[in-house]
Amino acid sequence: MLRFARFLLVPLLLIAAVLVGLALTSRPSAPPAVLSGFSDQPLVIAHRGGRGLWPENSLFAFERASSLDVDMLEMDLRLSRDGELVVIHDKTVDRTTNGNGPVADLDLAELQALDAGYRWSADGGESFPYRGQGVRIPTFAEVLERFPEQPKALEIKVPDVGMEERLCDLLTAHGQRDKVIVASFYDRTLQRFRESCPDVATAAGPGSVRLLVALDWIGLGRTLSPSYQVLQIPPSHGDLRVASPSLLRTAHERGLNVQLWTINEQPEMRQLLDMGAHGLITDYPDRALQLLGRSTRISSLSDQ
Repeated sequence: MLRFARFLLVPLLLIAAVLVGLALTSRPSAPPAVLSGFSDQPLVIAHRGGRGLWPENSLFAFERASSLDVDMLEMDLRLSRDGELVVIHDKTVDRTTNGNGPVADLDLAELQALDAGYRWSADGGESFPYRGQGVRIPTFAEVLERFPEQPKALEIKVPDVGMEERLCDLLTAHGQRDKVIVASFYDRTLQRFRESCPDVATAAGPGSVRLLVALDWIGLGRTLSPSYQVLQIPPSHGDLRVASPSLLRTAHERGLNVQLWTINEQPEMRQLLDMGAHGLITDYPDRALQLLGRSTRISSLSDQ
């Protein structure tokens, strides 16, 4: 029995030593430059520019969200057939424009000839106020040129097509490496982007989120040294509660800025902020601003 106890004790001691070593050498993430200008007030992040208020992922939406004085603009990036980074969420243009077909099968000129306000409606299809108003799919370069000082949350939507290097090059050319957070649902895409642009803030990929949740669940969250600076997560995934008080405490300890998506109702906004969320990614940034006691008046608009 004694020999058996010693047999068990050795690996347990080794495991304990490893865990202690990890805890002693782990380092929290450093605050990213893109968030350095903000106070402790929660961030209001306009999801696709505020898709509940105007046509998503358009210069029109970004202009108005910026004039609402939101803290960040969130947007999605894909590649056109001729290799231009364009701002659109879906794989196809069908849902948001008067066209059809995959984004990747259309040249930039074909994409920008489409009406990106064609299908937007606030009343379930009774009216379409932005049809024929010149709303189109923008290039990411146009967004950078129009909003050089506005912090932006970017999602790379397509893996394995070289978007990481193209994005890094554009950010560098426009001097905006310190103005963005880059996210993706593809871990390898994020890794490639970090290798290309190591000083640009990134969000946790799905594998990193799962690891953080698992470590928190077994009480080992403090052993993590994040390779990312931002945790963008939904409150729940299926039946699994992701944004628990424990997870948010662990994320805070690891130096992570926690941003919850997509939060559209004020009671849930309040609940998540009370839990410790640093930011709300929302289709209705006016609701979040109102909840925080900030102005919901559009301050100024430049020419479209």
